[in-house]
Amino acid sequence: MPTLTSQISEIELRIKRLIEENTRLKAQMKDQEQRVLSLEKDQKALMESLKASEDRNVALKTANAMLGSDDYKTKTKLKINALIREIDQCITQLT
Repeated sequence: MPTLTSQISEIELRIKRLIEENTRLKAQMKDQEQRVLSLEKDQKALMESLKASEDRNVALKTANAMLGSDDYKTKTKLKINALIREIDQCITQLT
């Protein structure tokens, strides 16, 4: 039967292992948090780049339609009509 001192020594050893494991896990968690922040930053940059590309694409389609391309004439006409309706609504509200 183990003596009281050997049991205490064993408990102390287990506590030391748990503390070491806790320290290791904290460091690992800190690394993971930094990785998450880095990935979020990258995602934000990519989303901004995507938005800029989409805006540029719309502008190019509109310019292409104004130059006489039949592919986007309908979309451009609809957009112009929508803008005219908005202007008419603004004029109506002002009067």
